[in-house]
Amino acid sequence: MFRMAMPRVFVDPVSKSVSASGGGVQLRINGVKATQADVAALLPKDIVRIELIEYPGKRYGDEELGAVIDLIVRHREAGGFVNFQTTNSPIVLFGENSLTARYNQGSSQWGVNYSNNYRSPSHVHTDVNEKFNFPERSFTRNHIGMDDRTTWHDHSVDLTYNYTLPEKYVFNVALRNYYKIAPHTDATSLIDNRLIAHTALSSNTYTPSLDLYFQRILPRQQTLTLNLTGTLLNTARNRRYTETLTSASHPFADITADVEGCKRSLILESIYDRRFKATAFSAGLRHYQMYDRNEYEGSSPVVSVMKQSRSSAFAEVQGQWHYLSYGISAGLTRSWFKENGLSHTYYTFTPTVRLSIAPHKNGNLSYRFSADPQIPALSALTDVEQAVDTIFVSRGNPGLKTYNVYANTLSYSYNVGRMMLMLSANYAFHNHCIMEDLFAEGNHIVIRKDNQRNYQVLNIAPTLVFRGVSLFGIGNFLTASIECGFTRYWSKGNSYTHRYNNFYYNAMLMLNYKEFSLMGQYRQSGDRLMGETVSKGENMSVAMLVWHHKRLELGAGILFPFVNNYRTGSERLSRVASSTSWTYVRETGNLFLLRLNYNFQFGKFFHTKEKRMHNSDREDGLLGM
Repeated sequence: MFRMAMPRVFVDPVSKSVSASGGGVQLRINGVKATQADVAALLPKDIVRIELIEYPGKRYGDEELGAVIDLIVRHREAGGFVNFQTTNSPIVLFGENSLTARYNQGSSQWGVNYSNNYRSPSHVHTDVNEKFNFPERSFTRNHIGMDDRTTWHDHSVDLTYNYTLPEKYVFNVALRNYYKIAPHTDATSLIDNRLIAHTALSSNTYTPSLDLYFQRILPRQQTLTLNLTGTLLNTARNRRYTETLTSASHPFADITADVEGCKRSLILESIYDRRFKATAFSAGLRHYQMYDRNEYEGSSPVVSVMKQSRSSAFAEVQGQWHYLSYGISAGLTRSWFKENGLSHTYYTFTPTVRLSIAPHKNGNLSYRFSADPQIPALSALTDVEQAVDTIFVSRGNPGLKTYNVYANTLSYSYNVGRMMLMLSANYAFHNHCIMEDLFAEGNHIVIRKDNQRNYQVLNIAPTLVFRGVSLFGIGNFLTASIECGFTRYWSKGNSYTHRYNNFYYNAMLMLNYKEFSLMGQYRQSGDRLMGETVSKGENMSVAMLVWHHKRLELGAGILFPFVNNYRTGSERLSRVASSTSWTYVRETGNLFLLRLNYNFQFGKFFHTKEKRMHNSDREDGLLGM
């Protein structure tokens, strides 16, 4: 995918992560949602094609997605493969490891995937400058960060079974188990040269889920697809915050917040498809049911019990009329929420229009409009209040309402030979968007979510790509791309108005010679204004040399080769509590990595029917701290 240089899609060849400028990326293999380890285990020769769907929306179960990447691959009729890969640093604790195996017999395929990732930097610190404006007084706090540690490791074990009878039906079962253990997410700072502030945070998560999928092929080009997903999400989080005078041995402020959370959810989806000569019709139903119980102990004990459901229906028509391709859909969504006797019900209408035309040879012009409902997160809805430190208080808001996002996308692309030029413009209007709300209450600053006036984003991005250019008599030697972008934000709250402009760019280069590949990338990440906070992302840089030989791949690379101290930051623009924050991780700068990837294959190939949907639930419903 790095070699393909897909516009607006960012591929990190070292960490093997994928993101998009319009949001996150969902990876799929033959229509089935896949992990990074699943995708990395594939051999290029097994891939038939790669499908890119930009701004997919609710059709794929996640409104925050910027793209869906579906890899259509050949499958085996007998035998299978085993893939092992590891990326580790010999200098610090940094690792991403996976083992994948697939076995086929007749119409059946069995699969298992295990992955383990871990991090443990011990030189992490955060510098913060804060200014507070209470009605009766104003003051500042300066935090000088002191080195502390962040340690976590996760384990994922997936078992899958697929049974396919071509042109009849597909049955797929996936049992997933995800564990994450984070014993240390600690932070220490010196406040105004007189106080030592220390935060000790540990958390554990276990998420088992069962996904049942069935697709029936009916006569006259009809298809019926059913998907049922059940998920348990068990979370434990322990947080302790202390403030101690530098001249004292015992803290004068000691705030604890221990949470035990248990969430159960069920997602049921049914979709009917019918193809005609020049058009295709789809209609679907989806229902989401959730129960969440969180026990908050410590300084502010409380029990929160929440129930939520969401039901939606949609219909869509796609077709071709002369040179015009079109897609029109409409849907209706009912959302319901209840906590401690308080309940809300909302109905939203969700239309979508897509138009595409070729105005001239090698050119394509497309437009998309959509209206998508945004459901409040459980973590924001919960009727719970927890102290963060001696000044800040985090509070839920059960009165939050569903809101709509109206998105417009206009793009033009021109392809000739091995060059592609693309220009895209995106504008989104979030009506009564849920954003942060800070206000003074006594001697404290309360942080909560509320429905604000609106939130608007305008993005303009040109992209130039060269793929597989031959130079110096070497075929397919050079692949390069550069994307520049400008983003304008308008954040209008009930008591604030903020604007922010941001320029960003992403450049990648890949050189191929025989069995060697040299990859490089530099990305100036776009800052993002949301509510009253500007999030300042990382300026990503990476270089890697890889040697491929038959089933073996060996590589060495450097993350952030031009910096010796990685950092990310944020800026809060609030009138009552403004701040600037920068977090530094010394070990990440000039991080040297080694890679090993080995595939063992046996048997023949066949092509299975692809699964067309996947549902999941990862939102734990805990109040943000």
